Amino acid sequence: MPRPSVAVVAPLTGPHTAWGAVLLSQLERVRAVHPDAAEWHVHDETPQVAHTVVGAGYAAVVGHTDTEAARRALPVYQAAGLACLLPFVRADGPALSWGPDTDALARTIVEGAMALGTMALAVAQDEGPDWTRLALGVAEEAGAAGLALGAGGGLAVLASQDRFTHFVRGTGPVLTPVECGLVSFAALCRAAREREVWAVHPQMCALRGAKTAVTALAQTLAEAPGLRGPALTAAVRAHSGTLLTADGALLGGGWLISRLPWVCPTRESL
Repeated sequence: MPRPSVAVVAPLTGPHTAWGAVLLSQLERVRAVHPDAAEWHVHDETPQVAHTVVGAGYAAVVGHTDTEAARRALPVYQAAGLACLLPFVRADGPALSWGPDTDALARTIVEGAMALGTMALAVAQDEGPDWTRLALGVAEEAGAAGLALGAGGGLAVLASQDRFTHFVRGTGPVLTPVECGLVSFAALCRAAREREVWAVHPQMCALRGAKTAVTALAQTLAEAPGLRGPALTAAVRAHSGTLLTADGALLGGGWLISRLPWVCPTRESL
């Protein structure tokens, strides 16, 4: 029986390229362990990639780094009966997802500021719709919690890790979303020296999410190369080293807040 083919959707250009690099690095690791499990075909994450993938007759698709793009692609995959694995973003079933609950991020930032004893929270926001959406969410959550928005307390830096230094200011505690699996994490650590920085990070980092998804898929196809559709999805779920909910999301896949040096100390071993 010929080896099944798998589509790997990874951004090869643009602002999410680092996420694609994480996925491809874990794919190379799995290829070394399970060389005959599948043929892996990399596709750039473009607006029309879902239709390209479905038309190629793959057994499964793994990837996507943009939440909204993934949600738009899911009905296309579902209509074709294609098993879909999302290491980085959360979406509804029948896809399997190891991404964090982004809807809870703003609330976690505000709760963190209040736990630090700050009376006010300033927001420094990068450009882009995702950061704008998060800033609006922080403002809404702060208002609901009775936390004043403005200077004189903590600071929420809502920006990509490599741009942290452009937005940090003041002397109070800083909260910022962090992804230790990206190469830009090192730049953030350098920029945060001598400051009180609290990292708001997913319970499962990008490296672990990619490793878990690709490994579970490779193990499944190595044992049962003929599986397709819901049966393949169910088998991948069974091979996953993490427990997923009935909706296919990572159980307990929320956010943690740690001092920056304490984020994912074992990431080098992944």
